[in-house]
Amino acid sequence: MHCVKRNISQLIFKVSLWLKWSLTKKGFWTRAVLCWLISIVLLKFDEVDFYDSRFKIRGQQKVTEEVVLITASPQDFSQGYDRETESLIAMNEFQQFNDGFFWDQKLWYQVLHKILKQNPKSIGVTLYFGENLGRINLSQAEDMVFKNDKVFWATNSGQLDKMSLPFATKADKSNIGHVELLRDEDGVIRRLPVTNSLLEDLAHKMTGTDSRQGRDSLAVINYKGLELFKRYTLSQLMTDEIPEAALAGKTIFIGVDKSNQFQVPTPLGFMNKHELWAQITDNVISNQFIKKGPLLLNSVLLFSLMLLAVFVITHFPQTVSAFIFVWIAALWSAFSLWAFDTFSIWIPLVSPLVLLLLIWILYIGYHVLLIERAHEALQQEQRYLAELEQLKNNFVSLISHDLKTPIAKIQAVLDRLEVQKDIPPELAEDFINLKSYSEELNRYIQSILKVLRVESRDFKILKETADINSVIGNVVERLTPIADVKNISIDLKLEPIFLIEFDVTLMTEVFQNLIENAIKYTSPNGKIHIKTTETDTEVLIEIQDSGEGISQEDQIHIWKKFVRGKTQDQKTKGTGLGLYLVKYFIELHGGNIHLKSVLGQGTVFYVRLPIESTPDTH
Repeated sequence: MHCVKRNISQLIFKVSLWLKWSLTKKGFWTRAVLCWLISIVLLKFDEVDFYDSRFKIRGQQKVTEEVVLITASPQDFSQGYDRETESLIAMNEFQQFNDGFFWDQKLWYQVLHKILKQNPKSIGVTLYFGENLGRINLSQAEDMVFKNDKVFWATNSGQLDKMSLPFATKADKSNIGHVELLRDEDGVIRRLPVTNSLLEDLAHKMTGTDSRQGRDSLAVINYKGLELFKRYTLSQLMTDEIPEAALAGKTIFIGVDKSNQFQVPTPLGFMNKHELWAQITDNVISNQFIKKGPLLLNSVLLFSLMLLAVFVITHFPQTVSAFIFVWIAALWSAFSLWAFDTFSIWIPLVSPLVLLLLIWILYIGYHVLLIERAHEALQQEQRYLAELEQLKNNFVSLISHDLKTPIAKIQAVLDRLEVQKDIPPELAEDFINLKSYSEELNRYIQSILKVLRVESRDFKILKETADINSVIGNVVERLTPIADVKNISIDLKLEPIFLIEFDVTLMTEVFQNLIENAIKYTSPNGKIHIKTTETDTEVLIEIQDSGEGISQEDQIHIWKKFVRGKTQDQKTKGTGLGLYLVKYFIELHGGNIHLKSVLGQGTVFYVRLPIESTPDTH
C-alpha cells in the first residue's frame, strides 16, 4: 500500500513538473502536440465522411471490359401471372417484388443456355433462388446448365450456420457465393467484409481469387461511377439481339432493374445490386480497392507536417508563413486527390488541413504573446538604459562642475603671479607648463559639459538669419595667432553667399573645432585652405589641411565620442569629443559632413548646410 502511494505521488510530481514546464515555455511544443493529436482523432472521421465527396468530385473512371451486365425486368417474367398482376406490372405499381417473383425455370434454363453458348468466363446470378422456390425438379439437361462450372448462384450469407443454399448448389458448394454487404450507420455500403467462413463472396468466387489474401478485414470499395459497364437486357438476349461472341470470355452478372428492393445505397447514389457486384468484381480483377496507410504511417505523416508547419511559422514573417501555409495545403490537397484518382490510394486530406489551421491559429497567438513579452522587455531595458545614462551624465556633470571651481582658482593664482612678475627664473618653465596644463584641463571639462548639454532632452537650437562667411572669418581671425606660432598660412576663398538660418553659437563651435584641428594636425610651415560655395539648395564649406592625413581604419570611428586617431594619441592632445560635436551640430541643422583623407597628403572636410530651414531635431 505504501509503495502504491509513493508511485502515485511520483506520478503527480512528474505531471506537475510537466505542467510547470509547459506554462513556463508558454506551451510551445504542447500546442504542436495538441494539434497533432486532434488531427489523428480526425483521421477516423476523415475516412467515413469524405469518401463520398471524393467519389463524386473525381468523375468517371476507367473500368475493365471483362464485366458485362444483363438486366431483367418484371415484364420478362410476367407471362405466368394472371391479367390483373400483368396490368399492375405494366403500370409499375407492384413494387415489392421478392426474388421468387423472378423465377421461371424454363426461362432461366434458356437464358443460361444462350449465355453459355458464347463461352463466357463466368456467370453470376445476384438473385437468391433457394427455399423461397419450394421443391424444384430438374431434368438432366437443366441440371447440367444450372450446375455448370461457370454458373454461380447467390446465397444470403457468408456464415455457414446462417446461409440458405440455392437450389442448384453443388455438393462441394463451389458454385455459390454470398452477396452479404456491410452497411454503415447511414445505411450506405462502402466496404466489403472478409468473412472467416469457407464461403467467399460472389465476386471472388467468380474470379477464382482469395478475398483474405493481402486485404484488410474491411476492404473499401472503389466506386468508379454509374453505368460504366457494357449492359444488355434480358429481352435482347432472348431475341438474339446481342452480337455473337459479345459475351465470350466475359464475367456476366445477371440482376433486376426497376425495383427498390433490388437497389442498394452507395456513395454515388442508388445502384442495382448486380451493378454493385460488377463494381466489386472490377476492384478484384484490377486490384483497385481503396488502399490506405495504417494509422501509424498517417500519424508519422501528420507529425512531419506538424514539424514543417512549426518551422515555417517560427522562422518566417507572418505574411510569408501564411503564403507558405496556403501552398502546403494546396500541394497536399492536389497530391491527395491525384493519388486517389490515379492509384486509388487514400491520403488523408481534412486532418492535415485542420492541423495546419490549428497550428496557424495557436502559434499566431503564441507569436503575439512573444511580441508582447519582447516589447515589455524592450521597454524595461530602455528604462534601465535611460536611468543608467542619466546616472552617468549626472556623475560626469557633477565631477566636471566640481573640477571647474579648483581649476578656476588655479588659473586665477597663475594669472596673479604672471602680473606680479616675481617668479624665480628657475621656476619660469614650470610656471608656463602649469598654466598650459590648467588650460588644457579646462578645455577637457568644457568639452564634456558641452556633450552633456547637447544630449540632454531639453536641448534646443536657436536659429537666426546670418552670414556663414562672417562666422568663418571670425573663427579664422581668432585662431590666426595659434597658426602663426607654427608658421601655418590660412587661405580663405569665401564666395558671396545669401544669408541663411542657423544657430550662430553652434556653427561657430563647428568651425572652431574643424579649423583648430587643421592647425593642430598640420606640420609647421603648412597650409590650410578654406573655401565656401553655394548651389540652389545648399551651402558647401571645404576645409583642407596639409597634415599627415587619417587612415581608412580611423575614418570610420573618428565621429564617435572619446575616439581619436591611433597615430595621434601620442602626438597631440585632445578629448576625442570635437568631431562628435561637429557632426552632431551639423546634423541638427539638417546638413551633413564627410571627409577625404590620404596618409601623408592631408585631409579635406566637406560641410553641407541646407539653404531652406529644416525643423529642429534632437
